[in-house]
Amino acid sequence: MRILIVDDEVGLRSTLNELLKDRFETHVAEDGAQALNLILEKSFDLIISDLKMPKLNGLELLAKIREVSPMSSFILMTAHGSIEGAVKAIQDGADDYISKPVEFTELNHRINRIIQLRAWQNQKTLAEHYSKKTNLIGKSNFIAGVKKFITQVATVPSPVLLLGPSGTGKEVVAKSIHENGLAKESTFVAINCASLSENLIESELFGHEKGAFTGAAATKAGKFEIAAGGTIFLDEIGELPLALQAKLLRVLQEKEFCRVGGTRPIKSQARVIAATHRNLKDWVAKGLFREDLYFRLNVIQYEMLPLRDRKEDVSDLIQYYWSHISEELGIKSLLSPMAKAALENYDYPGNVRELKNIVERLIVLTPDNGRVDVMHLPKELLNSNSDNVIPIGSGQKETSSDMATVTPGLWKPGVAIENYLETIEGEIIAKAFELADHNQVQAADLLGLNRGTLQYKIKKYNLVKKKAA
Repeated sequence: MRILIVDDEVGLRSTLNELLKDRFETHVAEDGAQALNLILEKSFDLIISDLKMPKLNGLELLAKIREVSPMSSFILMTAHGSIEGAVKAIQDGADDYISKPVEFTELNHRINRIIQLRAWQNQKTLAEHYSKKTNLIGKSNFIAGVKKFITQVATVPSPVLLLGPSGTGKEVVAKSIHENGLAKESTFVAINCASLSENLIESELFGHEKGAFTGAAATKAGKFEIAAGGTIFLDEIGELPLALQAKLLRVLQEKEFCRVGGTRPIKSQARVIAATHRNLKDWVAKGLFREDLYFRLNVIQYEMLPLRDRKEDVSDLIQYYWSHISEELGIKSLLSPMAKAALENYDYPGNVRELKNIVERLIVLTPDNGRVDVMHLPKELLNSNSDNVIPIGSGQKETSSDMATVTPGLWKPGVAIENYLETIEGEIIAKAFELADHNQVQAADLLGLNRGTLQYKIKKYNLVKKKAA
């Protein structure tokens, strides 16, 4: 929680800062005007302000705050003789007031009450926030469980460890936890621990001072500093070098860190959400991950399932990405029912990330007629999916007098008919015609034939749809 203390009395201002800084991220301002400038630069969860101050008094500051930062809570400090001002502040939208001289126990009680109120308000509107701010698409029991998990952990500061294969949506869940929590107005920062070299990742996490190493031409804030009061998402935490694991453990335990090349401790109230596709217990046993850090991160754990284990979500995901990517790219693209069925039956070893990439590729490469059909799907998708393979010639079927006895084989939609034996051509065309609901244009597309050739072969094999009696 980020708190701004505003008072022109340096003694009280300093005292409150000392008393609160161990529990919260605190900032101070000597008058209302300076406070307003700070509020315009960054968001604060709570402002504790004196009533009587030069330049901008407490009531004037409250009015400005309600304009520029309506989600901030406000406690007014007032002398015994200024109770009327406190009442006016409550009427104008202040959350509470406290009389001077300030009793720290009483102030602490009022701050806790505001924290509880904010948590209750957050839980009350959590479903609305969730529906607007997440990309957790699907109707499976697993997705329902993820949504419930988010509601349970969003408003507590405990570390979260997300497990599961790459591409299953761990970062989406991390963002959802942040955006539905008390710190949703603060910064969400993500870093992939596997994407940077050991020399660079320490600077990325904790920042560095000017001249700390060759090339450090200026002081730089790290991800923990940027995420102060918000959330830092450490993806692929299992790839973090052992030396940095010790420094991360200190941040989790002491809530402070030093920049590379620096000696001044910097407070960190950032919530940590970590993720990995590794089995960290095995990593600990092999000496590749610190056991104490594992236990510190593993306060709340959730495992994401691969897409192949929640196939009922695939249809919704295809529809969602097809709609949003088409709109984003400005491309009108129609997915045929057969192509959609093929996409739904694929196992997606790369999970949701692979599905999204395939959808985007298909939309970008949409044919001139605006229709994406089976023949346009990636070959590896068809080759790996037995549901897209149609058995032919596997039994006695009625054939025209022009057809020889068929030979057992396999036909995959989208593969040109010339690759198959003449003896099974009629059955292939019959199956394609059936799948296309006797639509000659669609059947021709499936077979890789032009319409004139298909019409000839339909007549050749007597495949004209008979009218109902």
